[in-house]
Amino acid sequence: MMEGLGLRESNKARTRLAISDVATRLFIERGFEHVTVAEIAEAAQVSVKTVFNYFSSKEDLFFDRIDDVRDVLLDAVRARPDGTGALEALRAILADRLVPFDPAGWRSLRDPDRYEQFRSFLATEHAAPALRARRLVVAEQWTDAFAELFEAELRSAPRDARVLAALVTGLMGLRERELSAAMLERASPRTVERRVRAVVDEGFARLAQAYAP
Repeated sequence: MMEGLGLRESNKARTRLAISDVATRLFIERGFEHVTVAEIAEAAQVSVKTVFNYFSSKEDLFFDRIDDVRDVLLDAVRARPDGTGALEALRAILADRLVPFDPAGWRSLRDPDRYEQFRSFLATEHAAPALRARRLVVAEQWTDAFAELFEAELRSAPRDARVLAALVTGLMGLRERELSAAMLERASPRTVERRVRAVVDEGFARLAQAYAP
């Protein structure tokens, strides 16, 4: 029974990834707003219904790993070593990694093909108002998630937890904008990393000072 369930879940994960990969390729090639869900389904050799079984909207096809980003950040706080503050745990993940769920850190940018692939992904988002609007919605959702986390982990009052969550989410948005700007300028991998680290380190240093025990 469990083995069968594992196989079904693996097949579902592979199908979801295959659909997402096709969608991302089409979005990059043609622009997000010029690709329909029907065209994605046809290219992925599935039905439109199947696409919507896995993704609730076209925007979700683009931000297919956004929940992974959130979960890694929340887990970094929950699983932080004794003596490590919540803000430091978040700073380390956001400074040491290109994307939070990738433990390889910044190494992928040194591969020219992967650099260009990631740059194209960011350029696609930058060119699509619907995707930029969706990122604002995601930020609101993350503020709620971080507020709950800080209230539980730091035993903060609900209002204090929400203020801190909003500041952290805002800083993450600033990080994303700095990363996108550097990539779209085709800055060197070292420069991209340096610019993002500077924003993250300064921002969290100021937050840590403001929220010192």
